[in-house]
Amino acid sequence: MKTNRLKTNCFDINCLVPADEHRISETRRRRRWSFAVVVLLAPILLFGSSMASAQKTDLQNDPGYIDVERMSSWFSTEANVEVNVKGALLNMIAEASRYEDPDLSRMLHRLRAIQVRAYDLADSDFRGASNRLKDFGKSLERDGWETVVRARQDDEHVEMYLRTTNNRISGMVVLALDQSDGEAVLVNIVGEIDPEEIGRIGRKFNFGVLD
Repeated sequence: MKTNRLKTNCFDINCLVPADEHRISETRRRRRWSFAVVVLLAPILLFGSSMASAQKTDLQNDPGYIDVERMSSWFSTEANVEVNVKGALLNMIAEASRYEDPDLSRMLHRLRAIQVRAYDLADSDFRGASNRLKDFGKSLERDGWETVVRARQDDEHVEMYLRTTNNRISGMVVLALDQSDGEAVLVNIVGEIDPEEIGRIGRKFNFGVLD
């Protein structure tokens, strides 16, 4: 009696497995790989997240640091300029300036952060913002900051504060309102600062308020 044999040109073991079972097996294999990748990457991601969180907390505890977002409640619109230069980015800029401006590079290496916020200032908001700026300055003084500049005119209000730690300047805050330009600016520089060289930072990052 003749037996009919199944003719096939497939030499892969997968050909002997039903299609549905093969798909299920492939799905399970992919899930196992995905799970393995997650298990391997989770410690790295958690470590990086905890490091970033620790650095942020450490910076917030620096005596020269202030929360620049406090100024946002003065205005009905978001900041039109936001600058947050710190950590690796600040070091990179310092290194890039080494040959062009060695003095600036050395100064930047002593800093921990540069924060800037700028807002549109309507004429109708100037008086209210000026009053808030005075209250803000008083709160800085209560926290140990020293007033070094206070200039008030009809359409302009500028105040500068320094924080000193162990006879070294560890922070600077500049608050400026300009009604004619329609702008409000807050600058916070965290780290060891040489006041005579502060204009270099202003020119490097195009902060006219520091010139």
